Amino acid sequence: MEQARIFICYRRDDGAGYARAIYDALSREFGAERVFIDVDDIAAGQAFDEVIRRAVGESKVLLVLIGKRWRGERDGLPPRIDDADDPVRGEIAGALAGGMQVIPLLLDGATMPTPAQLPADLQPLARRNALELGNTRFDADIARLVAALRGTLGEAAPARRRLLLGGGLALAALLAAVAVWLQRAPPVPPPPLRAAVNGTWQAEVDYDWPGAHYTERFQFGGEGTDLYGSASFLRSPRGVLEGSVGPDGLRFVTHSGQEMNGQAFDTVHRYRGKLVGDEIRFVMQTEAAATPHVPVEFVARRVAASASQAAR
Repeated sequence: MEQARIFICYRRDDGAGYARAIYDALSREFGAERVFIDVDDIAAGQAFDEVIRRAVGESKVLLVLIGKRWRGERDGLPPRIDDADDPVRGEIAGALAGGMQVIPLLLDGATMPTPAQLPADLQPLARRNALELGNTRFDADIARLVAALRGTLGEAAPARRRLLLGGGLALAALLAAVAVWLQRAPPVPPPPLRAAVNGTWQAEVDYDWPGAHYTERFQFGGEGTDLYGSASFLRSPRGVLEGSVGPDGLRFVTHSGQEMNGQAFDTVHRYRGKLVGDEIRFVMQTEAAATPHVPVEFVARRVAASASQAAR
């Protein structure tokens, strides 16, 4: 029997970085085959609208990622959500009409749109209970989302997570067996609490506009889960903010300024990296810029101490 799917609906210039992070987290919990995201699940040459329509129809839950630019505001024009052919509008309208469970996810302090801010076919969305997702509490927020999804899908947590909820006698017997095994087994060193990301890194980055190839450098420090330092954007160092690091990766934010048509923009760059050997595989999403951007993937490699010192 095919298991119910989870569909991730997002606007690329509003929440693409979060969409990828949520997809990765839910794939670990439910299996990648049960989570739909357009960048992975639509092959080259397929009809985009047909694949989306079929995926929505095969899903039980639609997650709507709502950031501060989700409606798609435009200068001198109504927001894109009002367009009849807007893909985000089409996905949500199809889910609501089909009776799917629709869960809004509010990103980084975004607020729910009011019914007056939505076209008629999306106005029921404003009455759905939302969950919040923030960069600084991402893991805890994902845990709440997973619990809500399990309730909606009528699924219990995997057996390994239900173990501590079992009968007292069975638990006592298990703990006794573990104690005996620990006495016989050789000592095992505890896993590292922090990925080895401190130091200097360098990456060749191709941004999403023509001819935008830059050599970027990253300088990281910190202890435990704290991460600080700098990350260059267009070869200019930017301070690392909201930095955190776990056993296999890291995440942080930087800011840069941009001006277009006399209007200044505080542009946000969100980085998520996974440590693999002596490489950090990054995905960087630019938000709140003058023009929309797609996520950029690149690999940073460690710079030897002598090379790092010589470059200063």
